[in-house]
Amino acid sequence: MKWLIPFLLITVVWGCSGKQLEQLAIEYINNAKVSITSAENVGAPDDAPSEMKLAEELLFKAQSALQTGDVERAYRLSLKAHLHARIATEKTLAVRQESQVQEAQAALELQQQETEEIKNNLQTLKAERDAQKK
Repeated sequence: MKWLIPFLLITVVWGCSGKQLEQLAIEYINNAKVSITSAENVGAPDDAPSEMKLAEELLFKAQSALQTGDVERAYRLSLKAHLHARIATEKTLAVRQESQVQEAQAALELQQQETEEIKNNLQTLKAERDAQKK
């Protein structure tokens, strides 16, 4: 009898923690879906295809694990899916920013060349003007 109360208490706590883990798994599955959609919206399938594919596969496995009752596995897989989708998003944004930087550098170099040409033309005109004065 004295073991019955701790046993019941452990059973209740275990049941509550299982529900919490299931809730977390569902929450992370939803987070993974949102993260994958966000990644798709920024163009990650083009710039980070392997990360996107992995995120989608992990999400599918997480949903399957949840349906079969493997809540812990569903939680872990959905967390990984969410993280891989975020990696895909960040990689895509980095690629886009790098492209913008390269375009800006090219524009700057072109402007520097134009400035040099104008400077050289001014020096030539100044030299011609000084030659005419003499």
